[in-house]
Amino acid sequence: MGCPRFDYHIHTKYLGCANETMEVPDIIAECKRLGVSSLAITDHLNRPEQLERHVLIRRDLEKLETDLEVYFGVELNFTGPDAGFVFSPEIKEELGFQLAIGGIHGTYLTEYDLDKLVAIQHRHHLKTCENPLVDVLVHPYWFGKGEFERNGWPWFDSMKAVPESYRRELGRTAAETGTAIEINACANLVNPAYGEEYVREYVEFLSVLAEEGATFSVGSDAHDINRLGTIHAAWDVVERLGLPPERIWRPACEPLVASPGY
Repeated sequence: MGCPRFDYHIHTKYLGCANETMEVPDIIAECKRLGVSSLAITDHLNRPEQLERHVLIRRDLEKLETDLEVYFGVELNFTGPDAGFVFSPEIKEELGFQLAIGGIHGTYLTEYDLDKLVAIQHRHHLKTCENPLVDVLVHPYWFGKGEFERNGWPWFDSMKAVPESYRRELGRTAAETGTAIEINACANLVNPAYGEEYVREYVEFLSVLAEEGATFSVGSDAHDINRLGTIHAAWDVVERLGLPPERIWRPACEPLVASPGY
């Protein structure tokens, strides 16, 4: 069967979270070497002033000559607990974004409470799926370990804390709204902060979403050129879950850059 060779979560040097190796032409060259056939550049948009940096990314994309499909996307983060994204139909049209991936990137806790932590994540996952401007929910139940270390909190390294009811509801909501759930390599599958048991539990979590009819997007979430190869871990999970190609999301629009024969 095989997983389609896509990677729809890649960062660049322009927004500061990825390093200087993530030059757009170098990203494309490395993706081609790795066997990626279709990809999206999806850098962060957390504040309005970051929009000008996305203009630079689009400029670099428009200069490309490649036989890969290349899309111009954006990764969104909530501006606060139960708040919205810095995104609108007007911004999408003005910048020419072809897709948006997004989700929650923190705990929004001031005191540690595991049940509350998971509930907040779940609420924001559903909120993301219900946003018609968002195509893909990114890395559900990923956390930055630094937040936990700074606060002296127990590290979230087991998916057993996520109730079955939350898993089922997320899978159903994603299926109903047509929002893809991301299978993220760097954040969840090959993150050095997690062990083999966490990864096994995470794949089980994804399998429940699949049972409820969700579709999936695959992404490396690479911030360094040498991490683009982690996309193979996401492709492997697709095959382990037995997902057919039609359950793997791809943008509905034509790519910004593609070979003449597209």
